[in-house]
Parts: sequence; structure tokens; C-alpha cells
Amino acid sequence: MQPVWHVRGSMSTRCNQTKGGIEMSGNSADIVNIVISGVGGQGVLTLAEIMAKAALVDGLNVRVGEIHGMAQRGGHVICTVRIGSDVRGPIVDTGTADILVGFEPAETLREVSLIKPEGYILMNTHVVYPVAVSMGKAEYPSEDTIDSSLREFTENIIKFDAMQFAKDAGSSRSMNMVMMGAVIGSSLTPISEDSALQTIVSAFPGKFESINKSAFRRGLEEVRNHI
Repeated sequence: MQPVWHVRGSMSTRCNQTKGGIEMSGNSADIVNIVISGVGGQGVLTLAEIMAKAALVDGLNVRVGEIHGMAQRGGHVICTVRIGSDVRGPIVDTGTADILVGFEPAETLREVSLIKPEGYILMNTHVVYPVAVSMGKAEYPSEDTIDSSLREFTENIIKFDAMQFAKDAGSSRSMNMVMMGAVIGSSLTPISEDSALQTIVSAFPGKFESINKSAFRRGLEEVRNHI
């Protein structure tokens, strides 16, 4: 029986969504490396875009990269966001990520090798089972297996049910804004809370504004209480 990460598609595409070519990440001390891992349909790409725009509002340099396998809903999606004064490319090397934002437990485990020992994992505990698991053709790792495997790379793990927080805010579709709040609440990036909220309001006008702001604040408060 295959492990779950083999049935969501292998990584196939890497692209720089900002200006400049593909370069290695380097080791500049003032660069913050963020990796966002999830499945198609969870809003991973939207989160990366919102994060980058908020960084630009604060006058920061930012590069965004995308790696994905199956493009359709349910396929593996990973984005990188790099913020700093001398960011030249979007690639985050193994063991250099300051933050791993996991939209789903198994997808967090898939990319855990990118986190640095002192880095933080912010993980949504809500599971998205692939069709192959439902059909009995693949095995989903147990909660204990995921937890122990993650702790081989870092002890700094904050877990919460972002899906439930999003539903409480008014819509399950706002889960990515819960994760945005979690990132800002960690105080591990130079992005300000005001710039994050300003960007969210610009991106989601109308009836979705209050829902997404509420989801953002829920994630922010949850992580602030654990840092």
C-alpha cells in the first residue's frame, strides 16, 4: 500500500512569480524563508499572493515561487515566500525555512525537510483524505507518526484546527486567512499586522471582508498565545 504523499502527484513545476530568474536561496541573515504546503483548493496560492502583497505594502523585497504536481483540486501544492533586503530568487533550500505553513498534516510532513531546526511549523490539523485512501489503495499516516516525524526536524510545532476556525468566522473558504493570521501572529516575519489586514481588505471586498478579517484574527490570536 502506498503512503499518502505518493498519490497526490509528484512535484513538477517551479516558477518565479516576481521579477528575476531562478536562483538559489543563499544564507543572508535578514532573509525570512516561508514554505506553504497543502492541496489544491485550499487557497495555498492565494495565501502566498496575499503575503507577498502585504510585504510590498511594508516596503519589503519579496520573491514568490510555486511548485505543484496535479493542478486539479486535491493535488499537492507548495509555495515559497522569501522576504529580505537581498532576495534574488524564490527557492528555499533544505533546512533553511524559518516557517513551514502546513494546510494539511500529511502535506506538512511531505515538506518538513525544508524547515531549519530553530524554525516553526504552523499546522492545520484538519485532514484531507485523497481518493486513493478512501478506496483503500493508500495509507494515511497516523497522528503519532506525523508528530514524531515532524519533531525529528524541529520541536517548534503549533497545531490547531484552522478549518474549524474558518467555519466559526463564517466560511470554510477563509481557512487560508486563518493561516495568514497564524504567520503574522508568530512575529517571525517583518510583515506588520496593519499591512496584512489592509491587503486582505483589498483582496476580499464586500461581504467576504468581515469573514476573512475574523478568520485572520482567529489564527493570529491562536499562535500568539503559543509563542
